[in-house]
Amino acid sequence: MTDKSPQKIRVWDLPVRLFHWTLVLLMVVSYFTGRWGGDWMKFHFWSGYAILTLLLFRIAWGFVGSTTARFSNFIKGPAAGIAHLRELLSRHAPRDIGHNPIGGLMVVVLLLAVLAQVTAGLFSADTDTGTITGPLARLVADKWIETATSFHAYWVNVLLVLVGLHVVAAFAYLFWKKQNLIRAMITGHKPIGDCVPPGAPRPVLTFAPPRLAVSVLIVCAAIVYFIVR
Repeated sequence: MTDKSPQKIRVWDLPVRLFHWTLVLLMVVSYFTGRWGGDWMKFHFWSGYAILTLLLFRIAWGFVGSTTARFSNFIKGPAAGIAHLRELLSRHAPRDIGHNPIGGLMVVVLLLAVLAQVTAGLFSADTDTGTITGPLARLVADKWIETATSFHAYWVNVLLVLVGLHVVAAFAYLFWKKQNLIRAMITGHKPIGDCVPPGAPRPVLTFAPPRLAVSVLIVCAAIVYFIVR
């Protein structure tokens, strides 16, 4: 695959970028439709099903996708995280081809946090009116429905904090280290200087074919369909 210019390198494939921005949009939709309630709740459910499909896709893509999409590429140990924090506090800009060690940890945390929220929503219900019921609520006892409903209402606040930290970190890199991570997630390319030291060879990355991403997405959508039906 050719890059747009010799000063830039392609680091993010299209499936990862579409996942990222579609998830952002759907989380906004879910948040506001959940607050508005009423007839908006049907859109809240649809948005939740779409989010679950995306999450399953991203988890699968973390094992079979492109180099920088794989968990094995960006999940590092504590030592790597500490070393990265030291870089952030120094005058030197960190160089990472894909996610840095802290960013990789945040990806995993966000995936698990959103998955917990969606899972709770599947078992939640409006116990006062009985008009709003998650598709799996009928499978569990009332006490578990109440627990899931309370968790679903509370956990959204945790998600807001995590998303806020994610956004703050992106702007911190932009203004403190002069690295535009947001643009990279839009275009898929990063300056070569943000990835490797001067004079170092360009890294060789493998990008999975789009047809594989489509196949994985279809399978994940089918799984969600059978869950909610």
